[in-house]
Amino acid sequence: MALTRADIATWAQELLTDGYQLFLVSNHDVLGRLNTSPFGLPVTALDFLAGPAETESWSVANLMRVYNVLNATAFGEKGIPLQNWVMIDLGLLPSAFLLVALPAQRAAAVLTDPRRSASERLRVERVLPAVLAEARRLEHDGPIPVAGYCAAPTPVPGSWVGWSLCSAIPGLGTTTKGLGLEVYGARTLTGVAQFSDQGLRVHRRFGRMRVISAVLDLHPVAHTLVYRTDVHADDEDQRPTFWMDGRDHDAQREMQAKIDAGTSQFYVLSPGLVDDQVPILECTY
Repeated sequence: MALTRADIATWAQELLTDGYQLFLVSNHDVLGRLNTSPFGLPVTALDFLAGPAETESWSVANLMRVYNVLNATAFGEKGIPLQNWVMIDLGLLPSAFLLVALPAQRAAAVLTDPRRSASERLRVERVLPAVLAEARRLEHDGPIPVAGYCAAPTPVPGSWVGWSLCSAIPGLGTTTKGLGLEVYGARTLTGVAQFSDQGLRVHRRFGRMRVISAVLDLHPVAHTLVYRTDVHADDEDQRPTFWMDGRDHDAQREMQAKIDAGTSQFYVLSPGLVDDQVPILECTY
């Protein structure tokens, strides 16, 4: 079943209980039109265009510089690191970044947390050291962003285009995305993902993903799809029509041919990706 708003609210409250902090970074005009208290939780709204706050020893600019390293490191091995101008022009000005952060000492302690599995430690060690190093370089003594999400508004009310979901700590992605969607008031979400990427599992949790495009050659990463989800809509369990290898380009092109011909619609079913296989529902006209 798709996640509910109550699920996200519960998990977000648990993060706050565990010492995490929530920030929403944008500008004054946009912040005034967003839900800056999702589920009634305390989220600190930050205007990146405003001057430094007299009560803080750290700046929003450096917070976002550190976040940029988090995002760029998380996506770097795909070859699509976030550029600062993209973060500003496509994120901070028209929309807002939902950031999950930890105090610096707590963030550093994650590197030696014995409760994490070997695979989780590898994930943390691949991303978090670069984030902490950037904070030290900038002499940033404020919160350390360890996860973030942004979505872009469209002319259609309630319809958003999601991008830039990243985290340095396994398990934060779903809650971070859910909080962002609540902030935006998103009812329909269009996004770009890879059939072969574990991130498909996170995106699928918000509802059945209709495949708008099964092949996106314009994108620099192979096996990329465009999907659309009705956020938190009822998602009854169904059996897949077939299972597709996430790296099977021929199968993806066959799907695209049917989409182009208007003979079939395809949906990614739960859980999104299992041992490199994607459950696909085909609905014929």
